[in-house]
Amino acid sequence: MKTYKLRVFYKKENISRFISHIFFCKLIERCLRRIDVPIRFSESFTPRPKISFCPPLPIPVIGINEFFEIEVLDIFDLNSFIEKTNKILPEGTEIKNCLWVEKKVPLSSIYGIYFIPLNEKVVKEKIENSGKIIEDDSKIIKVIFKMENFSHKKIFVNGLFDGIKRELVIKDE
Repeated sequence: MKTYKLRVFYKKENISRFISHIFFCKLIERCLRRIDVPIRFSESFTPRPKISFCPPLPIPVIGINEFFEIEVLDIFDLNSFIEKTNKILPEGTEIKNCLWVEKKVPLSSIYGIYFIPLNEKVVKEKIENSGKIIEDDSKIIKVIFKMENFSHKKIFVNGLFDGIKRELVIKDE
């Protein structure tokens, strides 16, 4: 059976940033079923849709460029897909773009660029151990992390993530 892979880029901000990752996964699955996307299901005893999500966002972090990948059974019009999906998604979540891809992106090639306001208590030594500071000015620190084996708890001291933005980038190695 021929299957196709669709990579969907979206942003998650405003009120949607308070939706947990698990609930967001269910929300996307229900949305795809509602607009009749020909999703491929696993062939296990309990079939599940073949959808893979990027590393989860902590609850108030804003996602500028997040993505998920869907395996589908048939090719369809992407503009119509984006339009229908955006009508259903909650306020603050928007599909920005999508494209057909040959293979899944491995976790080892996903990087997260974090925009951290300086009102957040950050220990720069911890950041430099697992990431690289790209920009450091009086208001914000811009840091890039490899998302493989990354933990937010190790970097952000007080566990409050309000005002932080993340942009995922795929780098071929």
